[in-house]
Amino acid sequence: MKPRLLLRLITVISALHTLVAGFEPRYNETSLILRDLFANYDARVLPFSNGPVVINMTVVLGILIELRENEQLAAFVISHTQRWYDKRLTWNPSFYRGQNQVIVPQSLVWLPKMFVYNSLETKEMLTSNRADVRVYSDGLVKANLPQHVSCICRLSIENFPFDVQASSSFIFSSFAFIILRRCPRISSAHSARNDGGVESATGRFILCVHKTYFAGNAEWLLFNVTVRQMEFREEDEYRIEVHYIFHMQRRPVYYLTVIVAPTFLISALSILGIFSPASNDGPRSEKVSLGLGSLLAMTVLLGIVAGAMPKSNVIPLLGYYILIVICLCAVAVAISMAFLAITREYITRGQPPSRSTLSFLWMKRMEKKGGRLVRVAYSRCNNNVAEVQEKIKFKVPELGAIHTLLEEILETQRAFRLKEEARMKHREIEEQWATVFARFDYFFLFLFEAFNLAALGIFLRAAWEPMPELREQLL
Repeated sequence: MKPRLLLRLITVISALHTLVAGFEPRYNETSLILRDLFANYDARVLPFSNGPVVINMTVVLGILIELRENEQLAAFVISHTQRWYDKRLTWNPSFYRGQNQVIVPQSLVWLPKMFVYNSLETKEMLTSNRADVRVYSDGLVKANLPQHVSCICRLSIENFPFDVQASSSFIFSSFAFIILRRCPRISSAHSARNDGGVESATGRFILCVHKTYFAGNAEWLLFNVTVRQMEFREEDEYRIEVHYIFHMQRRPVYYLTVIVAPTFLISALSILGIFSPASNDGPRSEKVSLGLGSLLAMTVLLGIVAGAMPKSNVIPLLGYYILIVICLCAVAVAISMAFLAITREYITRGQPPSRSTLSFLWMKRMEKKGGRLVRVAYSRCNNNVAEVQEKIKFKVPELGAIHTLLEEILETQRAFRLKEEARMKHREIEEQWATVFARFDYFFLFLFEAFNLAALGIFLRAAWEPMPELREQLL
């Protein structure tokens, strides 16, 4: 009885041990793997002592944060994944319950020394204590490095705001024992496929770039990304750099709405006001004031454009357009001031338009109205008054005082008549010159409005021009 009971007790204890072992947490295997791998591991030493280190790198994310044109700086958030083999980090998964990968902090393993050398500022988005790497049982190490990079971007602003820019991030390796693999051009900036590259062994470092995801921002459309490799010799050692070139096209809606449309409307309305024939009855000096106000407004718009552009010896297309419009308005104001000076000169001298001027403008000779009738009426009135004076002088001598009073009235009336004739003549000459300059106003109105429309059309033509070739030399 006792041996049978003892056998049952041993069976129950063995079953409980097996059950507890089956529910044992898997991190125990992870701890064992880490203990076995990093017992004699030195992160300062390269994975291989007798051969090159093969690094496969993929930029999995590239987002444009901002592009400061006046400082020629482009800020990107990039994330690149690096893969390499470290034979010191291999194990047999069957010895650890089939576990074939572990995640460890980056500070525990060897990392390739890569940096963006044309960066003004590079910020690691994860510190070495928070960033992890994934290690596989065959020795493959995979690290993801997200960074905020502000790199130098040489801008070509000739076609602003319809410009296409190329900003590059130059990833540089400090190793001298590297082999390079170059991958084909990335044709789509928004693809997220993971395609392999074509190997071209030209050095001693292998770098593989895959198709990844890239995006612009509200102002810039990132439409293409190209990859270029560079190999050069420095102090008897080979250096490798890889260029990620981001090709961006500006979205011009903001500048067309805020600058181009107001500039065109201000210039069109100012030209219409300066050469409007309907305002010839009033002083022409008001037209000059209108033109000067328009020039001031467009100068402010030009200052906005100048503040957004880098300080260089190249004037952007939008700057040329605003300068042309300013010149049109300035010439219009100058012509209006010339008309004002000529009008005042001829009116002050009392000189009507000549026959040659009227013939040049296809106008008929303007006849004076009412002047001779007024003179005849006053002449007849003078004769009647003289006859009355003779009769009064001989028949009514007592009325001498009345005669003197009548003479004073006649002198006053004669002075008033001369003043009225001068005013009517001045008004008549003023109306004649207003009619003459109205023809000039019509001519210059249509001429300057046509120039204004032509300048706008030439400016907008750049929006439909074919996209320029992608630049290869960026620095």
